[in-house]
Amino acid sequence: MNVILTGMRGTGKSSIGSVLAERLAFRFVDTDEVIETLAGQRIADIVAQHGWAHFRELERQAVTQCAAADRHVIAVGGGTLMDEVNTERLKAQGVVILLLCDLSILQRRIRGEDNRPSLTGQGSAVAELANVWETRRERYHAVADITFDVSEETEDFMQDTVRKAAQVAALLQQHGF
Repeated sequence: MNVILTGMRGTGKSSIGSVLAERLAFRFVDTDEVIETLAGQRIADIVAQHGWAHFRELERQAVTQCAAADRHVIAVGGGTLMDEVNTERLKAQGVVILLLCDLSILQRRIRGEDNRPSLTGQGSAVAELANVWETRRERYHAVADITFDVSEETEDFMQDTVRKAAQVAALLQQHGF
């Protein structure tokens, strides 16, 4: 069984995922890092030089690799589960936790980061968040097994979120999932 963390950019998938993996004694993997390793480039450079279609192909390869593992916490990019093949592969091997966050907080979190390419080519990553959220919201909720709001930014809140996610994962393991 794997635990898959999804959500918009800046929701803390990697931060929460690494702590959750440690708590569960699972391995943590971020598909963005797998993609960068496969390509030998940063994601922003992959998209700039080869386009989103090439990036999505690398993403499918990364998902195939990660989904084949067991006892992993897998942080996936915000668009990963928009692809049906990716969704089927990941859900067949685990539980999907959607991390939600207020858009104004997400905008503040990603402001000034140069490693996040524009998703639509129609403005900055910060400016396009609301539009991207509208196109993904329904899919995120349909795919998610569990949803956590991670809008608060205190250490206690983040630890509580990790604790809840660990309890859910442990419960699923007890029931053979």
